[in-house]
Amino acid sequence: MSKILIAVDGSPNALRGVAHIINQTRAGQPGAEIHLINVQHPLHGGISSFISAGQIRQLHQEEGEKALFDARKMLDDAGIAYQHHLFIGDPAHVMVQFANDGGFDEIVIGTRGLSAVSNMLLGSVSAKLAHLANMPVLLVK
Repeated sequence: MSKILIAVDGSPNALRGVAHIINQTRAGQPGAEIHLINVQHPLHGGISSFISAGQIRQLHQEEGEKALFDARKMLDDAGIAYQHHLFIGDPAHVMVQFANDGGFDEIVIGTRGLSAVSNMLLGSVSAKLAHLANMPVLLVK
């Protein structure tokens, strides 16, 4: 059984990766161990001077759960078992480290989660994943 890590950021584009895996499963593809991952960017700019570490953790947890909600619902509705994970850090680096440590066979990510301007300024998470990962990265449009 293969292990598949699906990157989810809460965008409609990210849900394409989830839909692709659901369609593969329904088409009779061999079962896979499915994991959803969301990585929240750390807060910067001295924000911890104004709010507590506990409040920051709660914010990351709430935002991560919101980002995972639709993907979890899709898999639940399809009757597909999965695990979900929430981390804080640089999304591409955290995902690759988690995938390596967990022995994943593939990372699936929907493309164009960022606006064109954000993509130019920050770089595409999917492009970084493709560059950093030691396993196949499936980009779903």
